[in-house]
Amino acid sequence: MQETNDLIEQWRYIRCILRFAAVLSLVLSVAQAADTKPVSEFTTTDPKKVRVLEDSNREKNPEIDHFKYLCPGLGGYQVIFEGADLRTWISLRINGQAVDLQSATLASCPGLFPAKANNVVQWRGYRKDGSFVPYAVIYRMESHANDDRQTPLETFIIIKLDGKNSKVVASVSAKESNGKAEAVADKLCNR
Repeated sequence: MQETNDLIEQWRYIRCILRFAAVLSLVLSVAQAADTKPVSEFTTTDPKKVRVLEDSNREKNPEIDHFKYLCPGLGGYQVIFEGADLRTWISLRINGQAVDLQSATLASCPGLFPAKANNVVQWRGYRKDGSFVPYAVIYRMESHANDDRQTPLETFIIIKLDGKNSKVVASVSAKESNGKAEAVADKLCNR
């Protein structure tokens, strides 16, 4: 009889451990799923908050207006905000190497004189072990249609982050919303 009672107690103890393990497994899987959900972080290209690398306003008799600012970034990247001849764009720097995105950015914007529309740089990524791991950059450009009214056009530029191989992978009309740009970035850039 004592032996049966001991077996029943052992069985209850094992069931209790199995329930605890199942709950723990569920909690860990939910936490891991939440950890990989795409999120956004933001940095700035505000000229008051960046390091000036070059600026025609500081030169005597420059041939053309131009500037290049080193801006904060995330995930080991820095943003290079630059412009010339009424056009502006961002490029990147990773491990001291510049990634030139000028041609691809300007080619992705319809209209005349494309320029960065504001000081916001949106980074898409996920949280891993408490750190933000970016996989894409989204930012807004504006240009003007080649019509009588020079109608303003706005476009989101999407950059896939891949070290020195980072590149512009898509553009989305701002009429389609920032949510659409995020969805495209998540689809094309998420590793």
